[in-house]
Amino acid sequence: MIYIDASRYNNTKKRTGVENYSFYLINELVRQSPNDITLISPKKIPLDVKQITIPFRRLWTQIRLSWEIIRNKEIDNLFVPSHVLPLIHPKKSTITIHDVAWKHVPESYGFLSKKYLEWGTKYAVKHAKNIIVPSEVTKKDLVHFYCRDAKFRIYANKIHVIPLGFQEPGIKVSEQEENAILKSYNLQPKTFFLYIGRVEHKKNTDTLINAFKIFTKENPDIKLVLAGSLGRGGKEILDLITTDIKDRIIICGYINEEEKHVLMKNAQCFIFPSLYEGFGIPLLEAMHYNLPIIASDIPTSKEVAGNKVQFFNPSDIEELAKLMLNNNKETHYSNILESHTWEKSAKQTLKIINNLQIHSKML
Repeated sequence: MIYIDASRYNNTKKRTGVENYSFYLINELVRQSPNDITLISPKKIPLDVKQITIPFRRLWTQIRLSWEIIRNKEIDNLFVPSHVLPLIHPKKSTITIHDVAWKHVPESYGFLSKKYLEWGTKYAVKHAKNIIVPSEVTKKDLVHFYCRDAKFRIYANKIHVIPLGFQEPGIKVSEQEENAILKSYNLQPKTFFLYIGRVEHKKNTDTLINAFKIFTKENPDIKLVLAGSLGRGGKEILDLITTDIKDRIIICGYINEEEKHVLMKNAQCFIFPSLYEGFGIPLLEAMHYNLPIIASDIPTSKEVAGNKVQFFNPSDIEELAKLMLNNNKETHYSNILESHTWEKSAKQTLKIINNLQIHSKML
């Protein structure tokens, strides 16, 4: 039996990166192996599968899940898809580490957040039986930061790259609803650049806004849509929006799946300017809508998109502005999308989990 920490499956109505990973992967794992999985979470999950529901307000993983593992001796094979490894865990424990972004852009994290992420990652690298990462970039980061010393080098062998999947949204929006959503943001089809992600320094939204300022001098008609919640430093970034371009930048905040579908469908071009990513699901989402893509020249974007998008130096504002003026690159993404499915991700994940040793002892 595989026991899965499903605490991030649907813990918020506003799912983003790791929550979406947990949601889609668990759905597929349950579909592929329903009789071999038990979900553990603070609340009931709407899936027809064995479940252990253990409500607890705070520190659910470290306190309540650890206690459940002590109490319930049947939990001998644990998978943690998107959080931290509990202090008490079976020897057969697998965890997904999505990135080590705080190492690359520490200014985007608070002091306590960095300390907790650093501790959690070190602990997982040392104690997890296997570690799943979404990209070669994240694997190299873990080896570089946590496996360089001779005594820790052995841990590198348990890091496995399993790319994330992509699921077609399956959103049905009527023409009337689509027009209403565009009208609510004062947009017309194919007359705006689209950015989806938190407004923060790590996502390089400040560079995007500054490049758009240059772009507007030569093109007075196209708008820029910023769709996503404010992250660390987000208010200061929005202060970069001067009066002369205020009406040209649409700040949506968090958008639901229907709004995302409409904006993706009607955008002229998708821009992904991030300074660091563990993978880059928005690239696959934009490919699904066959959008031209401009992306920062970072390793994960190249790993996901290859030569199918236009890249710019993430610190070069003028280079981004030039690409925005010439964003008509032909789009052929079918091979990339076919290679990134949750079915493939789940099959590989089950293989990693099930290849663990049969006999185990509590750590």
